[in-house]
Amino acid sequence: MENIKPGHSLHLFINIKGQWHLLGSTATSQGPQCHCSQPTVLTIAWSDDNPGRRFYKCEEHGFVVWHDKEKSCSWQKKSLLEAREKILTQTEEIKALCAALRQANAKIAALEISRSSGPINETLKSIEDHVTVHINETERMVRKLILYSGGGFVLAATLLVYCLKK
Repeated sequence: MENIKPGHSLHLFINIKGQWHLLGSTATSQGPQCHCSQPTVLTIAWSDDNPGRRFYKCEEHGFVVWHDKEKSCSWQKKSLLEAREKILTQTEEIKALCAALRQANAKIAALEISRSSGPINETLKSIEDHVTVHINETERMVRKLILYSGGGFVLAATLLVYCLKK
């Protein structure tokens, strides 16, 4: 229900799962006072029994009197309830579409990040390849050094033994 202060415009709202939606507006007139002498506000009922029917409401005591003297006829009631159901359905569809849009935007952002990090990945790969080549060259040089050192030691030992025998 939406409250309208006397002397202001009447805005037709509907509360759909905690969110108010504006449906239209009309002019208001001064409403009757409550038995407690407080002013009343024009309010719209959205119950299944009285959809769209206007009544005056005291802020402290609630319902005072109907503004619309007659209940809506069955076709009006049916139309209002169908409209309310359609609004509820469309609100759920909008929520689902917004969730899908957020998910798609997150995927797009992830793709943009992976694209922007592509050159970084290529740079890291080239550095890794360069380091691997350098490690292989160093290992080859160490093997040659060990081989030459071992060969030099054997040659020196052989020469020493030969000299000592003479």
